[in-house]
Amino acid sequence: MNLVPHPTRYLFFTGKGGVGKTSLSTATAIQLADQGQRVLLVSTDAASNLDEMLGVPLRNAPVAVPAVPGLSVLNIDPQVAADQYRQRVLAQMDQASAEERDTVREQLSGACTTEIASFDEFSGLLAGGAQDVDHVVFDTAPTGHTLRLLSLPQAWSGFLQDNDRGASCLGPHSGLKMQESRFNAALATLTDPALTTVVLVARADRSALAEAGRSAQELAALGLNAQRLAINGVFPAAQASDAVAAAIARQEAAALADLPAALQPLPQVQ
Repeated sequence: MNLVPHPTRYLFFTGKGGVGKTSLSTATAIQLADQGQRVLLVSTDAASNLDEMLGVPLRNAPVAVPAVPGLSVLNIDPQVAADQYRQRVLAQMDQASAEERDTVREQLSGACTTEIASFDEFSGLLAGGAQDVDHVVFDTAPTGHTLRLLSLPQAWSGFLQDNDRGASCLGPHSGLKMQESRFNAALATLTDPALTTVVLVARADRSALAEAGRSAQELAALGLNAQRLAINGVFPAAQASDAVAAAIARQEAAALADLPAALQPLPQVQ
């Protein structure tokens, strides 16, 4: 395999559902571990099947994969992350009254808190976390969720810069301010091509390639310009006399010949 010839510390695999993100990210993580690297494979998908693929339970903490020395796997579970986030915020309020703590506990009960908690776990890995590994490989949820996740460092850094008081579903602003340096560090890591590479995974069909093209544009707008294109499951017709196989191969060839403009300059592997 030569999916990422010069792997950076952080590798993101993203694309629409069913294109093979988990297969390619896992294969890359195993290949790096087989080369003697220490690798952390992280799933940001609540419906991840990494546990079935690797035969280990998924937790919110790294779990070693016995069959692959040097490889550990971690799943960012939104609910577990939210519970841990609430505990951290409330722990900072040791001087607060019971009424104030109840108010904050209520503020931390919504979906917004779950999102920021997952992001907090994610940004921690990018902002100096996982120092005991050489590479962190992210097997992400389908495209829309991933773009949302990758845009959060920029969004929350801007929110913190423009707001200096009050509370919200993020908890007391004074406590969140403590995370500002982490969010800024995460943003710097994501936009540094020497540290982060995004692998856009697609099939050789027009809809998957169109979505990959939109993702490439949106990622570039966020400052993530180190991108590669992996076209998975390309179908060769073994026998030209097989009309169905030949038709599928022609359809895929036509889709690949008409790549979206945003994908055309990217390094590509099939």
